[in-house]
Amino acid sequence: MRAALYARYSTDLQNVASIADQFATCRSFAAKDATKIVATFEDAAISGGSAANRPGLHSLMHGAKNGEFDVVLCEALDRLSRSQADIAALFEDLRFHGVKIRTISEGDISELQIGLMGTMNALQLRETGRKTRRGLQGVVRSGRHTGGRVYGYKIRREVDAIGEPIRGLRDIDPGEAEVVREIFRRYAAGQSPRAIVSDLNRRSIPGPRGGSWNASTINGNAERGNGVIHNELYRGVLVFGRQTWVKDRRTGKRQARTADPEEIIRTEVPHLRIISEELWAKVQHRYAENTLSSRGHSPRVAVRPRHLLSGKLTCGVCGGPMIRSGADQRFMCSWRRERGKSACMNGRGIKSAEIEARVLAAIKNRLLAPERVALAVEEARLAAENDARRITQARSKLDSELAEVKRRAERLVDQIADGVLTGAAVKDRLDALEARRSQIESELAQAPAASVVALHPRVAEHYRTVVGSLERTLARSNSEAATEARDLVRKLIGTVVVTPLEERGKFGLTVQGKIAALVNQDGENTTKLGAGVGFEPTTFRL
Repeated sequence: MRAALYARYSTDLQNVASIADQFATCRSFAAKDATKIVATFEDAAISGGSAANRPGLHSLMHGAKNGEFDVVLCEALDRLSRSQADIAALFEDLRFHGVKIRTISEGDISELQIGLMGTMNALQLRETGRKTRRGLQGVVRSGRHTGGRVYGYKIRREVDAIGEPIRGLRDIDPGEAEVVREIFRRYAAGQSPRAIVSDLNRRSIPGPRGGSWNASTINGNAERGNGVIHNELYRGVLVFGRQTWVKDRRTGKRQARTADPEEIIRTEVPHLRIISEELWAKVQHRYAENTLSSRGHSPRVAVRPRHLLSGKLTCGVCGGPMIRSGADQRFMCSWRRERGKSACMNGRGIKSAEIEARVLAAIKNRLLAPERVALAVEEARLAAENDARRITQARSKLDSELAEVKRRAERLVDQIADGVLTGAAVKDRLDALEARRSQIESELAQAPAASVVALHPRVAEHYRTVVGSLERTLARSNSEAATEARDLVRKLIGTVVVTPLEERGKFGLTVQGKIAALVNQDGENTTKLGAGVGFEPTTFRL
């Protein structure tokens, strides 16, 4: 039997030799039954909470698809994944390719072990997170900081009675604290963040990360409590738990969620206060006024982009964002404007009409080319079929388990009626079966129906028509129809890198198109795919 070894450890705090140790143990295990090792795969310092961001695991699945081995051998099932959904999907995909899973801890893996061990690993992952959060809450309640370095403070190093370092101790840094006070005073007096950082950069005052200052460093995000003017530590209050993080199983990326206000921990730390309460209140009042006046409504209401390329342009010299500037509405490098020549040497601007026309032409003639769209549609169809197959398999497993639970419950009832079984233990078993029955029925009711998704055959033609209408108006009309058309086309544009060329007034454009928008959204001409159909961005150089 041909075997592929897989090893993983979670964080860069663990021993790098862990991979080699896991492989050595697996090789010894394989030698006992004369299993031939034909490949090894590994993921170092990557969490098992998601299968999306693990190149080693992806390579393993590719090898399984090509029939390169017959069994995957690893130390334990949680090396493959700690996610219930991911481990079940991996098991089904490997079985589809005729590949078994074997671990040193559990032996040959079956559906039963996938259910039991998958649940236990997921619970362990959640319990670890809960204990970590509880420990951090205790640190905050004791008046110590849980994060890294904060501008305005320096780390104080002390050890406890047994010589262990006491983490989270901070002292005020006099020099940086004076810069913080200056920022608050100038903001309260009416100066804009852009004017403040421009002066700080002119005076060569290092920013929080050692480089230049940026307006967003001061403004930050009020809801998340980041940015200089929103950091309550400067008023002597240590805050923990404003947001929680949830990992997206399909992408492996963490997403922030606003935390329950009752779980936010606030601790008074007067020895860390840098600014007065009066100055804090003035700054918060002015920020609220500026936010409302600039948007004309509540700051929580999302603002619709006014222009086709708003937030899409990147400077090809420094990598910073490009913004509209001046009466002629040219796009300029934001970092050059806010930080000066030290941040970016690109002082040239490009007319918005010119760049919009060039980008629209690229989207219509190159991204929406018939052969490219046909490839995307076919990939979407195959992914949809895979979705339907997985949904059908999952429903079939639930239906089988539900039938078995009903049979076991009926047998218990019959045995109780015949007097064969009595006692509280029997009642507990029956209650557990009924609880599982309700759970399965609920899962079946909420499970999506399996269906093969078909895309409208004229979806690309519809998009080309929309792009053409925007070309005729250079995306400048403010009508509702034009606004909706801009929103539609914006979904096809990833980023546009603008690089000045040697010839005066000439710019090179690198357009990254997102053809996935054709198949990953709701609408009359498109269909959304629940499994997360992915397409590599398509790049055009103009």
